[in-house]
Amino acid sequence: MSEGEFKLISEQIGPLAAIALLIGTALGMSIFIVPTQMAAVAGPSIAIAIVLSVVPMVLGVLLLLQLGGAIPVAGGIYVYGSRLVGPYWGFLSIVVPVLAVWAYLLFAALGFAQYLPVITGALPVGDVPTLPAVWLLLAAFLVLNYVGIQFAARVQIGLVAVLITGMLVFIAGGAMAFDPGNLTPVFPTGSGEPLADSYAPFFLVIVLLYIPFQGFAMIIEIGEELREPVKNIPRVLAVGMSLVALLSVGVVVALVGAASWESAIDPATGEAVDGGIAAVGTAFLPGWAVLVIGIAALFAAATTVNTLFTSYSRTVMRAARDDVVPSFFAAVHERFETPYRAVVLLGIPPLLAAPFMGWFDSIIAVDVLDWLVVVTVTGIFISFMVGGVALWKLPQEFPKRYEYSIYTLPMPVLKVVAVGNVVVSFVFMLLVAASAPSALAFVFVWIVLTSAGYVYRIRSSARRDVDLRARMSLLHKHESIGGGDGDGSAESGANTDD
Repeated sequence: MSEGEFKLISEQIGPLAAIALLIGTALGMSIFIVPTQMAAVAGPSIAIAIVLSVVPMVLGVLLLLQLGGAIPVAGGIYVYGSRLVGPYWGFLSIVVPVLAVWAYLLFAALGFAQYLPVITGALPVGDVPTLPAVWLLLAAFLVLNYVGIQFAARVQIGLVAVLITGMLVFIAGGAMAFDPGNLTPVFPTGSGEPLADSYAPFFLVIVLLYIPFQGFAMIIEIGEELREPVKNIPRVLAVGMSLVALLSVGVVVALVGAASWESAIDPATGEAVDGGIAAVGTAFLPGWAVLVIGIAALFAAATTVNTLFTSYSRTVMRAARDDVVPSFFAAVHERFETPYRAVVLLGIPPLLAAPFMGWFDSIIAVDVLDWLVVVTVTGIFISFMVGGVALWKLPQEFPKRYEYSIYTLPMPVLKVVAVGNVVVSFVFMLLVAASAPSALAFVFVWIVLTSAGYVYRIRSSARRDVDLRARMSLLHKHESIGGGDGDGSAESGANTDD
């Protein structure tokens, strides 16, 4: 598909909406579930783990600041992989994140269903079956993103406001009930306690608490629709990172400081309690506060689903413009100005898979939510490894983009950040995958199968005298510095900044 054959999205959002989208991805449902799971396996040490997890978060944010500020485009990670690393790596930067998004949509929707009893138990209504709840959430936000990013962004601002309110209620209640005695011993190593055999759970907790911070990557997927992206991407990341870090640390410290870490464990099963921080909050919060937190958790699941549709549909759309995936998915709706076919591609597979999650949970060795998390984070870590290599090559491939970026990392710092992201992502991926090796194997089977499709697409394009690899190496005219409004019909002729 040549540049003159596709329609650009003209709707744009401001930095406030972008911050709301970013917070919804980075916090979302996970902040209401993951801390209690981690407290159950590592005790009060999670308060130290959450602080340590901020270190690799800074590496990731610096990578996004530099790449997003230098080349603000739709489908950022695909563009960075294909233009800076190589065509095949760009291909992986579309098929792997799509699989991760499918898994994360299911995770968020199933987490939504898990929290519903917190609400229904306080109201004169019966239990809501899991499957209808999952279908309702996924379908509602599929439709919402079908009809426009501005509408989706306005909804997101409201959802995030409720999410933050719930977190602040939990933090404030935890501060008033804080008991330093609950933090000792920080590392419970007694017989039968979480760290009795080794400190491995503590290090795993650092990884798992860091994972949600990777949600910051969504900002580089919507560069085409963010007003003044070169200026606003760094601002959005700076504000978003600060809020997410402060709120995350606050929730974790409140959790282990206001209630004994044992309260995160269900005595009947020995596993983490259902209902996450709302369930633990019943020990020190009034009923109305627990209800607020439960409602906030449901809204948090909605923010996650909304942002995944909003951001990664643009990744699919951008790859389709290059014909890496069928150009059918590059279409933008004439009325709603959305990549509606890409939105549907992200939404339909989780809707179809949802009825089988109960059966799947019964045949795998780990909880289905944990399995979905491993699939998700493996995809994200692979993307960040590609991003690290892309950052390393940015000054050589696009020297003017690097030099004139509003946020320019000094060369020694850039190299440290690039290598750090590759190493951290690789090591963390292996640590997480150890908990569900079948999920890691599933991701690599997916890579093998889709890579065969990539080879076929390259060869079929060559038979039509189209060099797909060359097309994947060039920025489009509207993505170039000084490029027009996107109505031109020719692609840029080389990796230059002219």
